[in-house]
Amino acid sequence: MFRKKDGESGAVTVFLILILAGIFMFVAIFIDYARIAAFKVQAERMTHAAMRSVMSAYDPSLREYGLFGYGDSSAEAIMAKVLNDSVKPSAVKDGFPILDIQWDTTSLSMERELGRYDIFNRQIQEDMKYRAPVDFTLEVVNRFKPMSEEMKEAAHTVDLLKKLQKLYDKREELLDEAIANQTESAEKLKGLPALIMNPPSSAIYDEMLRETPETAAEVAARYADYLNKKQMDEGLPFNQQSYMLELARYRTGVGNVVTGISMIIQPALQAHQTKLEEAQAKIEEARKINEEMKRVIAEGENRSQNASYDKVGNSTLPGTSPPSTGSGSEAKSTRSLASELVRADTLFDQLNVRIRSQNSDFTNVRNDSMELNTQLRTITVVSGVSIKPAVRQASQVTERYMDTYVRSGPSNVILQSKQQLESGRGSDTQRKANDKESKGKLKDVKRIFSQIEKGSSGSMEAFKQLEEYYNGSIAFNQASREEAKKAEIAGDPYDSGGDAMNGMDSLFSGMSGLLDSLGDELFQNEYALAYFNSMDFGQLFNWTEGSGDPGEVFKLENQELEYIVYGFHNPSGNIAAAYAEIFGMRLAIRTAEGLIENSKLGNPLLVLSAAILYGITNAIADMVKLAKDGSVELSKYIKVKLTYRDHLRLFLLMHSNNERKMSRMLALIRLNTGVNPDEKQTYASGDMRSSIKLWFLPGVTRSIGALMGSADQVEDGRFFIDRKADYSY
Repeated sequence: MFRKKDGESGAVTVFLILILAGIFMFVAIFIDYARIAAFKVQAERMTHAAMRSVMSAYDPSLREYGLFGYGDSSAEAIMAKVLNDSVKPSAVKDGFPILDIQWDTTSLSMERELGRYDIFNRQIQEDMKYRAPVDFTLEVVNRFKPMSEEMKEAAHTVDLLKKLQKLYDKREELLDEAIANQTESAEKLKGLPALIMNPPSSAIYDEMLRETPETAAEVAARYADYLNKKQMDEGLPFNQQSYMLELARYRTGVGNVVTGISMIIQPALQAHQTKLEEAQAKIEEARKINEEMKRVIAEGENRSQNASYDKVGNSTLPGTSPPSTGSGSEAKSTRSLASELVRADTLFDQLNVRIRSQNSDFTNVRNDSMELNTQLRTITVVSGVSIKPAVRQASQVTERYMDTYVRSGPSNVILQSKQQLESGRGSDTQRKANDKESKGKLKDVKRIFSQIEKGSSGSMEAFKQLEEYYNGSIAFNQASREEAKKAEIAGDPYDSGGDAMNGMDSLFSGMSGLLDSLGDELFQNEYALAYFNSMDFGQLFNWTEGSGDPGEVFKLENQELEYIVYGFHNPSGNIAAAYAEIFGMRLAIRTAEGLIENSKLGNPLLVLSAAILYGITNAIADMVKLAKDGSVELSKYIKVKLTYRDHLRLFLLMHSNNERKMSRMLALIRLNTGVNPDEKQTYASGDMRSSIKLWFLPGVTRSIGALMGSADQVEDGRFFIDRKADYSY
């Protein structure tokens, strides 16, 4: 009841009260919903702020390598402090708290260790995308683009001719051995003519008994006198015989001749049976090698590695490529002459025919000589033996054999075989001289390489620790562990040249892969170059000359990049591998130049040997120039300078073993910082539950929330919500 001014009384109807109550309820609900909306926004912000605060506590030592990993602070404590500070009462006097937020429960989990390959690789990409590595890497590829055709043809030619050279030398060696077997067999009869008739003659004239006969012809010539004097002494007492001594000397001479012939024929028979059989086997083996050479030449035109060179040569990259004055036409022309190294099939047939003829001719010599010996054994016991025809027959057959197989002359078929073989070896003498010089120069390179391999062991403890960390990273990622392959420099010029060209195949294959996808490997390689140290090549050169400090040259911190490329856990292995690979690369490029410079020599194997000699000579000079000047021109035809680290950048492409490469980098980071990336998380996930007190009609609010499908809860007059936030470096 209300009393008016003039004293009249009034009343508020029940209807009005109901209307006001409805309006109040409606407004109250909107007030709480406004508070709830503000609460949700504020809770979301505070949740993310808490997670950002947690993740701001990264390890500063990892940051030196452009990486982020959670540090040693208590993440839960940081989150609790941030959340509690966010709901402290306002410092304003008589302030009215619209949102009395309370934190109910919180949870935090840390995941995704930096030492995992996928996490480490992602952080590398994030760091390196701001360092503009792509342009520089493409610039390196552009440097090699103009020489791709030249290197393709050079690698193709060296690959083919290297295979043919080994087959060629083996074939010619077998043919020489076959001829040597023929010669060795024939020379077994060298003393036979002197025992039969010396000098040879078509007639044998009778002679008187004087000295002891030394040949079968002398035995035959004095045989008549022997019989006459033997008859004169027969029947006389021993002390009255006049020719006893002469007859004894004659019989002794006959025995010597018989024994001499037998001692020559028997070894000669064994030699002809074994050596000539071996000779035929070697000729057939040489024939098979000749067929193999044909196959190699036919298959050599299709070389799968050429596709990588073509892809680099045909690529359209940003920037400009330096001009080149070289081409691959000379190497291709040399390769086209490879068929000249193949022997005609008729040669092997001719050699076999000559061996069969030698066997047949020896059989005649042996038969006639043995027949002569049979008659010689009887003449001293049987009278009237006709010995002269047997002597003449044996002499004629033997002389014919000697002229055909032993003595120098136009009828000597063994000499004819040698001349035939030599006619196909017009350049072998010069080639072998080149090879000898190349081997001498390679010995000097191998001496320096061996000196490097035996380098200082002062950093061995550091390498042992590094290996332990590397093995830990491999095990953590469940990756395969592969031992580093020991670097070598071949002593054979052709093997050395072939290995160098194989290295160029790998390099252009890596460049080709880079063009297909400018992805993980590119960023990893550039990351390694950006954050890890490499050796001073000039310092290494000084040490090999006797003036450098091995303690500095072989320190681990001075060869980190080399370790990432090669993975040796000792002070000298990585440096030796880098030295060998730089020499191999320079040898490949210079050999390609050598094929151009010596293409007019004609014989493909002579061109190859001269090119390799040229390559070795200039590669050695390049190593000295790189050490003294700090850079070397890419090639004679491309005037672009490459530094030592440019070479390592290329070798990173050649050794595309990303998992082991990442484990090596992680091991170095752990060694240098003392922080284990396998234990440093990079991802945080937080769950927070908070509430505010509802001012009006919590039951109505709960009912409306349930009707709208909200997961929010209302308990004891408080409104609860759950919020989740994730944060990753």
